[in-house]
Amino acid sequence: MKKIVNSILVLICISAISCEKFLDTKPTDFAVPEQYYNTEQQLNEALAGVYTSLTTTGNYGLYIPFFYEAGTDEMYYRLSTLSPHPAYYNISSSEPRINTTWNDLYAGINRANNLLANINKPTMDDRKRKVIEGEALFLRAYMYYYLVTNFGDVPLLLRPTTESRDVNNPAAPSKTIYDQVYNDMKIAKDLVNTYTVNGSPVHISKTAILGMLARVSLKMAGEPLMDVSKFTDARAWADSVIQSNEHSLNPSYRQIFSNQSADVFDNTFKEMMWEIDFYGNNNDALKLGGRWSVYMGVRNTDKQVGYAYGYGGATGNLYKSYDAGDLRRDWAISPFNYRGNAGDIKVYILPTDAYSRVVGKWRREDETVLPRNTEFNPTNYPMLRYADVLLMYAEADNELVGPSASAIGAVNAVRRRAFGLPINVPATSVSAVSLITLATAGNTGYSKTIPNIPVTISGGGGTGATGIASVSNTTGKVTAISITNPGNGYTSVPTVTIGSTWQANTNYPVGSQVFNGNNVYTVMTAGTTTATPPTHTTGTSNAAITGIPFQYAGIKATGIATIATSLVDIDAGVSAMAFRNIIRQERMRELCFEGVRKNDLIRWGIFLPRLKEMEVDFTANMPTSLRYAIRPYTNVEEKHKLFPIPLLELSLNSAMQQNPLWQ
Repeated sequence: MKKIVNSILVLICISAISCEKFLDTKPTDFAVPEQYYNTEQQLNEALAGVYTSLTTTGNYGLYIPFFYEAGTDEMYYRLSTLSPHPAYYNISSSEPRINTTWNDLYAGINRANNLLANINKPTMDDRKRKVIEGEALFLRAYMYYYLVTNFGDVPLLLRPTTESRDVNNPAAPSKTIYDQVYNDMKIAKDLVNTYTVNGSPVHISKTAILGMLARVSLKMAGEPLMDVSKFTDARAWADSVIQSNEHSLNPSYRQIFSNQSADVFDNTFKEMMWEIDFYGNNNDALKLGGRWSVYMGVRNTDKQVGYAYGYGGATGNLYKSYDAGDLRRDWAISPFNYRGNAGDIKVYILPTDAYSRVVGKWRREDETVLPRNTEFNPTNYPMLRYADVLLMYAEADNELVGPSASAIGAVNAVRRRAFGLPINVPATSVSAVSLITLATAGNTGYSKTIPNIPVTISGGGGTGATGIASVSNTTGKVTAISITNPGNGYTSVPTVTIGSTWQANTNYPVGSQVFNGNNVYTVMTAGTTTATPPTHTTGTSNAAITGIPFQYAGIKATGIATIATSLVDIDAGVSAMAFRNIIRQERMRELCFEGVRKNDLIRWGIFLPRLKEMEVDFTANMPTSLRYAIRPYTNVEEKHKLFPIPLLELSLNSAMQQNPLWQ
């Protein structure tokens, strides 16, 4: 636990930021608690300091969202270093990142304790006081929830300390900590404001706490406590959110995450119920940017487009779990890389390559804060979404009574949105374009300076399917066709047209390319065509005949579409076991990279066997260049359900003991 001497440092506060930000406070440092907490303003500044505890690099600034969540069946750490790392499951109790997270969480708990101990000092509106108290109480509970789910038995400190590394501070049993978390959240829910009053998801709200109570209850119902009575509580808390009618699903899955990257709050649908607030690009005095999405995102070294490391590898298991027509796949998992890892030229990945893709959920191109920093950005981290609440409700209800109409309806709402369908309208199936393969013959002469060319998908009885083709900058061939929208309603194979067909009486710019028949032509001089198309297979056309000179470039690429039909709504006759598996897969597809998968696998009791299945899958299917990614799945053991208690804590706290499997 980090040493806190005589004070709580108020880390973030500025009055110039929008009132919708929790940072809407004025910077103030203070020497001792006795000289502080004297006004409403000072209480709000102290609350901002508690919130800020979650934004450090050791917490949600980087380590928790990425370093501790990689190494599951949805994401792996895409870096070949042999150095010890939590994502490789090869750390010891001296791991510095784990120690930092431990310290930062206890520092945040101590800030909350100081605030709660002094909550009644100022003369102020009692309702406003209760809101501050409720938020601080919840935040302390959440930090303990993270500690207990990741470290097991830990010290339970409920009063402020000036020396937080106590030399005689024994760990409380996990059951005691879970009960404290649960009860504190129950109290907090009646003190805080609604989302509508708050006006944004960065201050915790009543419904957000209800949703988190559902999450805590499901954890208590699973490993390690196995208190199955908590399924009843989980269902009740989730249902309370649903019945509040304060939240709904955003019809656009991708818009949820574009909003986070753009630092925009969606107060129409309010799907995002709680998020960790980051601000700016760290080029100012505040230094309030986060790093997690920069590390996960599509690798790019171009500062203007947005530098990203590309360390968040999406597993083939996740990619292949999406059905044809599911719009979530190619947003959550990037369908492209950047040419040479630098610049704004996107090179699309072969649809058959399911193992070399990275996280695409948060894209730096959506950021509005300029200039873009190479390490930090303002993308907020999602802590709880309404879609998660619907899936938690369905899970708890299924464990209690089997597949009820309300539980199936909750899952179906999430699935309909995934396929771009109206959320409240029953939908049996979607027939979509699932794959476009290149024909082996032809395909030469495309301009190396035009990296992507349009793909038109027509006929087949359906609508909406679109694509884009990538051209190699070395061979001048089309290398891959990506489906940018799978469309819907296809009853037969549609026609795929790669590139732009020649048009009569049309003005073309110099350097553009068109095709006529099976031939590709390059426009040599800008101008307008006649009614006579180019048909030659060598040299350049006569401009007097074709209107402008067309140089023969090569043979047109052709593609063949494949359509597939996917079921959307879950059938009412599904068994409880099958519905359980559907929910577990749906949680991965919907919530991937949002920090819930590892804990889900652990509470379901399938963490180790599932990761060993990934080892088998990676060994058989991972490209040679990425085979290093097998290592964490080989290393993982039963002990990795928890982190080790940091060695430094053990050396300073004589009453603490190491987690049994780490001894």
